Amino acid sequence: MFSIRRFSLLFTFFVLLACNLSSWAQDAADPRAGEAYKKGQTIFTGQCTSCHRINQKLVGPALAGVYDKYDKEWLYKWIKNSQDLIKANDPKAVAIYTEYNKTVMPAFSLSNADIDALLTYIKVETDNPAAAAPAATGAAAPAPAGGSPNTITLFLTIIAAVLLSVAFILSRITGTLGKMVREKMGELVPDAIPLGKILFSKKMMALGSLAVLIFLGYATVDSATKLGRQQGYAPAQPIKFSHQLHAGVNKIDCQYCHSGASKGKSAVIPSPSLCMNCHKAVNQGPKYGKEEIAKIYKAVGWDPDKLQYIPNYEQKPVEWVRIHNLPDHVYFNHSQHVKAGGVACQTCHGPVEEMEVMKQNASLGMGWCINCHRQTNVNFSGNEFYKSYEKLHEDLKSGKIKQVTVEDIGGLECQKCHY
Repeated sequence: MFSIRRFSLLFTFFVLLACNLSSWAQDAADPRAGEAYKKGQTIFTGQCTSCHRINQKLVGPALAGVYDKYDKEWLYKWIKNSQDLIKANDPKAVAIYTEYNKTVMPAFSLSNADIDALLTYIKVETDNPAAAAPAATGAAAPAPAGGSPNTITLFLTIIAAVLLSVAFILSRITGTLGKMVREKMGELVPDAIPLGKILFSKKMMALGSLAVLIFLGYATVDSATKLGRQQGYAPAQPIKFSHQLHAGVNKIDCQYCHSGASKGKSAVIPSPSLCMNCHKAVNQGPKYGKEEIAKIYKAVGWDPDKLQYIPNYEQKPVEWVRIHNLPDHVYFNHSQHVKAGGVACQTCHGPVEEMEVMKQNASLGMGWCINCHRQTNVNFSGNEFYKSYEKLHEDLKSGKIKQVTVEDIGGLECQKCHY
């Protein structure tokens, strides 16, 4: 006889099979699941987004339909070196160059296969546009899943208070029950000592004084270690620049603007002339309209109506307010972390791509840096920067050690970070 148990097992099997088939069908139907799309997305995000959009003109033309408008062989030549075509007076190349204010498109060392993948990505995004990215607004970015330190502290304080209250109530209940049992058994029960007398006894006063002394000592040390630190500092800037819009929505790579991060000590603040690479064409933003971009034009002397720089204009620097500061006796090199260590910007600066207003994400204190150096694994594989650590390479190969941290290569030595 066909049992209910067997029926349940078969029913569960077919439900799971149907779910898997549905998932497989969705994957097969998803045009973004292919390797060509993913490769093209990487190329577009890393090398094209500063000047192009799929369905919108920016510094250069919108790219939707470009695969139908131009011959593929011509596109290979144009993307690899547009200036060669312009110098050869190719009519299509000259027309694009002229229409977009003779802005020079850089040459790209991409293979034909890379360009094919890029065109696949553009076609998929044209035919199947992704959900619009959230506009840059003044709304605060969602809080991290773990909650803020203040929230966690408050939560733990409430839990501690509840547990202490429960412990006190249980203590009173057990005391009362014990007293009742002793009375029933005819034992002598001493008079209860009033709570006020207990709280103001010499022992309790001494214990309370010790607790206050410990708290004041902790508060003093904690305040002293925070002197000069600016975690959460988010000053108003002379131009309301949104990292959420540029790095998040528009996917502009951090090092396009902060080009010094992989080259030296300072990440550098981009000059207004770099902003003009895009804002010669983009003169209006999604939130502030033309107001904030006009401040860039004023700094460099750009006439948005005539699309040219004002002759003999005295350019003025934008007086940005510095956010991240380290003490004078601390040495920090961006390139050591970004280039040699391959550390992502977000590791220290937080989710910048979600910040409408830029703020200091971490404390940047000594303890914070030391913890990172103790916990961060160094990528030794194929990294020329760490080639000289022969002993560590041998230990890794032999299995004597499984990983190398920054601490293992001298990351906790005082002179590495202090003058």
